[in-house]
Amino acid sequence: MTPAPLWRRAAALFYDSLFVLAVLMLATLIFVAANGGQAVPPNGILSTVYRLWLLLWVGAYFVLFWYWGGQTPGMKVWHIQVLLPQQQRLRRSIARFFLGLLSLALAGIPFWLAARDPERRDLWDRRLGVRVIRR
Repeated sequence: MTPAPLWRRAAALFYDSLFVLAVLMLATLIFVAANGGQAVPPNGILSTVYRLWLLLWVGAYFVLFWYWGGQTPGMKVWHIQVLLPQQQRLRRSIARFFLGLLSLALAGIPFWLAARDPERRDLWDRRLGVRVIRR
């Protein structure tokens, strides 16, 4: 199994960002409809609930695709797949999502450091026992 090159992983992430944008629009439509058609205020408890709602939807997008087939739509296009160990697949998918958010908060440094790894695994994937391969 050949490790997926970082450029393919980045391309798949870009492609998936288009799907995530659509998911966020759908989640916002549902939230605003549940709010009686009123816009979400920029501050306050409703704003916090809205942000958590969006995070839930984005997390569900990635976690469920990784859990049920190891590929998001972007990963299918770029012919790469996440291989998760059979035990605790859901937990590892959830952890991978939140650690990916942490990686983004760190300007993607953990992701780019994977270029130095012979298996092209970043720190989080190595810790979780996950591999991203070329299909």
